[in-house]
Amino acid sequence: MAKMGLSKPYYAKYAFSNGEVTYSGGKVLAKAVDVELELNDSDPAVFYADNGPAESGSIFSGGTLTLTVDTLRPDVTADILGLTLGQDQITVEYAPDNMVPYVGVGIIIKESVGNVPQYRAVILYKVQFNVPGIEATTQGEEIEFSGHELTANVMRADSGSWRAEHVETTETAAETWIKGVFNIT
Repeated sequence: MAKMGLSKPYYAKYAFSNGEVTYSGGKVLAKAVDVELELNDSDPAVFYADNGPAESGSIFSGGTLTLTVDTLRPDVTADILGLTLGQDQITVEYAPDNMVPYVGVGIIIKESVGNVPQYRAVILYKVQFNVPGIEATTQGEEIEFSGHELTANVMRADSGSWRAEHVETTETAAETWIKGVFNIT
């Protein structure tokens, strides 16, 4: 399968109560530009018997999500970073004691399998975004576009899973699956 595109990054606020993970307040984060998921997993442990490898195994120990988007709207920034949104709905106040919430993140990866497009919906059940820095360059004689890079710590949800994938034949169906998981109507 060849990857051809990336779209529809969604997020929803994560909660765990009575042994169940739930999501609320979900919406599209922005327009997707680029995504990368790096896992912290180390090399698998190998058990040797009869002078050769007999068993091996590794466990999920977290990772880092890097998501580049076209823009960061004030309401989204406030949601994913636990910040205060001003009454004007366009001012975000950063304070040293803000608690960054856990959220779920979903994306859609467009692929080609046998020259037929398919859409892989990927959900990371529990992530915590880091407060982004600021990077910008003055405009010169030519316009150079750049996006906003967000990083997040990826962890296992309290229910035990950390990631799910679902393949559909249309982007709309993949998006519907993400919305269903995140309880977005």
